[in-house]
Amino acid sequence: MNKYKLMSKMIEYSVPILNIFRPTSLWPYTLPQLEYMESGSLGNNLHEFLNNRNLDFLKNYETHDAYHALLGYGTTVTEELKLQAFMWGNGNSTYAGRALLIFGLIIFPSKYQTLVIELKKVKSAKPLKLHDVISMLPKQITLLRKELCIK
Repeated sequence: MNKYKLMSKMIEYSVPILNIFRPTSLWPYTLPQLEYMESGSLGNNLHEFLNNRNLDFLKNYETHDAYHALLGYGTTVTEELKLQAFMWGNGNSTYAGRALLIFGLIIFPSKYQTLVIELKKVKSAKPLKLHDVISMLPKQITLLRKELCIK
């Protein structure tokens, strides 16, 4: 099994295990509801992000998916590691996210520079943990990125 498949499987299999320990999130929207939010809103972008990848919400990972849409990271192994680097540097990472990033650096030492670039992006960004993702969904994503100093 190649390194990318190994990391991808590790992410896939960890979700149900981590959900045993996570509190249940109270997510008020379904994916179809987000489709009808104003074009350009974070909610509508989140719908497009998941729909274009033939994905649905994973229980307790709705906010994580919203961060993917807000920050502009895809779903490849590299993009997931970049998201985790940003989140750690932003003070908004989980233990699992930090473990994933460390494991990713061990498996992919060549990605070190790429991930350092993501950590540098964080220096200007406002802490995401101070903002409620659900209340941001109706807002225009370009304005949110500007408000939060996300490059």
